Amino acid sequence: MRFLRLVALSAALLLVAGLLSNPSVAEAASKKPSAVTKVTATPGAGPGTVTFRWKSAGKRTDYFVLETALSSFSKSAKSSLPKSGRHARKFKISAKSRSWTMSAAQAKSAGAPLGSANYLYYRFTAVNKVGKKTYTKAYPKLQIVMPKEPVAGSKSAKSSNASSTTSKGTGVRVATFNLLTAQLGKGSRSWLNRVDDVATDILSTGAGVVLLQETSPGRADGVNAPIGNVGRQTTTLVDQLKKQGGSKYDYTMVRTTSYVNWNLPSGTQGTRILYDNKRFKLLSDCPEYTGKDSYHSSCSFALPILSGDSESKRRRGNYALLQDRSTGQQFWAVSAHLDERHSSNKKTGARYDQLRGNQARSIVTLVNKVNTKNYPVVLGADINTWQNDRSGYSGHDALVAGGFYDTKASASRTNVAYTTVNEFKTRLTKHSSGLGSHLDVVMVKGGRGSADRWVNLMKNPDATRASDHNLVYADITI
Repeated sequence: MRFLRLVALSAALLLVAGLLSNPSVAEAASKKPSAVTKVTATPGAGPGTVTFRWKSAGKRTDYFVLETALSSFSKSAKSSLPKSGRHARKFKISAKSRSWTMSAAQAKSAGAPLGSANYLYYRFTAVNKVGKKTYTKAYPKLQIVMPKEPVAGSKSAKSSNASSTTSKGTGVRVATFNLLTAQLGKGSRSWLNRVDDVATDILSTGAGVVLLQETSPGRADGVNAPIGNVGRQTTTLVDQLKKQGGSKYDYTMVRTTSYVNWNLPSGTQGTRILYDNKRFKLLSDCPEYTGKDSYHSSCSFALPILSGDSESKRRRGNYALLQDRSTGQQFWAVSAHLDERHSSNKKTGARYDQLRGNQARSIVTLVNKVNTKNYPVVLGADINTWQNDRSGYSGHDALVAGGFYDTKASASRTNVAYTTVNEFKTRLTKHSSGLGSHLDVVMVKGGRGSADRWVNLMKNPDATRASDHNLVYADITI
């Protein structure tokens, strides 16, 4: 007995010294797959595809698993990220492979269909099955990739949404710009101190159509009082554009007055459509006044609100039919601003996300209702959500499902690594993934089905930014 105790004691001492291995640990180590190294992913050769490549000795490996999601995730118990991302998918790959191409259909099933500009978060793992036990070896990094997007005008580009296309097309540079309402701007960044900077940004792009948010029909100084001689935020912008643009442009705003009687409660009415009257003609009838009162509901639409919300939460959008003076091409222009509310509470956050989805679907319904001749549609919006939002991306998803192409999917993109929201910060930082979030979207339905170019307009550094959002524009052929 004493001999056995001495043997046990000696074995324990050897374990402590590291000269012997714990049988269970040693067994697990001997059955773990070889390490996976240098995992990379690039847009594939064909539209909608992704090619993954990796290195591995392949020992004790039955197969590889590629896990994707539309939001970040981690398998580490030490991480605050969820174990699986939103819209998680797994793909089983042969142990003999060292590269694998995800098809367009598979990318769509993973949540990144053609024209969505969605990217995939992914992790890669080697797997060894021994009886009922599974041993894994994961590549440690979470990475992202955007599937290959089609060239503008190609067959696959046209099939990325459900609308009709034109054979030749009309080129239009379309911008979206959230200007920050005059009621919120302060000090050197108050509206009257930065309207010239806003006009400079717009004129620098030469955009034919600019879809605006937070461009208030109220006083330009943000004071809640009669307009008087101060002017509106809407009209002061038009005046500044005429002052700076001279005879080269003739920017006109579809509506400058309120959509709702001032005596009634309403949410933001800052969505406006600006167009160059030298190049485009307004076809919609959009009166500004009801009798002598400076409000009218023309060319506007109301977005859904939550049950329990008051009318002060009801946001309104702007839409109009425009025509290119040179080619005669007609198209609809739409500006929208989805609900801004978010919550760290999972249930509440999901409720707000669902509301943005409902608001986006109401825009699709409106477009389908008024667009009886199936003209192309351009949409500029602050969708108030981003892909990596754990609560969801329902506003964007609903627009893509409704046939809209996100122009950020263009093959040519400028400042794509930066977010489109700058918060008046002097210096902006690139996102580590190389793809910044874009709350501000330019989308198109119809036409050639895609865009030739997408630009997030910004300077870095810039101590006098025109707004707390960047102007975003795209070159579209409709």
